Amino acid sequence: MRDINFQRTYFLGEEFDNIRKKADQILGSYLSDSSLISFNDQESSVTFFSERLIPVSSTSRPRVLLLFSNPHPHSVKQGMFLSPNTKGRKNLFWSVMEDSSWITFKEGNHSLKQLANKCLKADYQGPFELVFYCYYAFPTCYPEEISKIFGKEYFEKVIEPEAKDEFKNTIRELSIKAVVTFNKGIFNLVSEDYIERYIDNLKKGEVIKSKINSIENNISILLTFPTGWRYHKQYMQLRKNNLEAIREKIGREINRKDDIVALPK
Repeated sequence: MRDINFQRTYFLGEEFDNIRKKADQILGSYLSDSSLISFNDQESSVTFFSERLIPVSSTSRPRVLLLFSNPHPHSVKQGMFLSPNTKGRKNLFWSVMEDSSWITFKEGNHSLKQLANKCLKADYQGPFELVFYCYYAFPTCYPEEISKIFGKEYFEKVIEPEAKDEFKNTIRELSIKAVVTFNKGIFNLVSEDYIERYIDNLKKGEVIKSKINSIENNISILLTFPTGWRYHKQYMQLRKNNLEAIREKIGREINRKDDIVALPK
């Protein structure tokens, strides 16, 4: 799905052999698919596919960016964010987003291709037009594996600055009104405030909110449960309650800003 998957190349220089060795150890069988990740000996580079979903059909709804850490290789291979896992089990993300009235499709079950097309066309009911975005482009099973593969120096000099600039440019270019993230580490990277433990606060009904750092327009960022969190008997209800509270808070904030803009001088 060319409107979701995109290709990128990192030139690795003298670190090429070390990075390829680490990638082989960490990514294993995912490296056997050269259409996903491919190392080039002659150029000392790695070319890979990533994912990003930006609606191609704009609606009158405000845009909210759903911020994830980085793609999972299996998700990239499937061609759609938050696709069923390697055992075919549906990602709970879609159920909880529907239950909390963030996104509702008119029909029932969809294939991945149908789901992708509907999200690209914003063909769903809900208060916002949703952008699906990964902070880091390189696909791994866990986000901390990126720095393990590329090493601290390459990660800090190349990958981190690229991610920071691209994230902020995306917010500006797409006129994003708010950001919701499912990852504490990413929240701490991009927000004005730093948090430590937070799950217990979410369980108690707290809405964790800050502002995107070093960016104009006071864009809010809110933190919710991880997409795979299920460590409570009532995990679905807790996740639903938090996303409902976030949805309402963002809606009130956007309406308040619109009212201020509309005031006569």
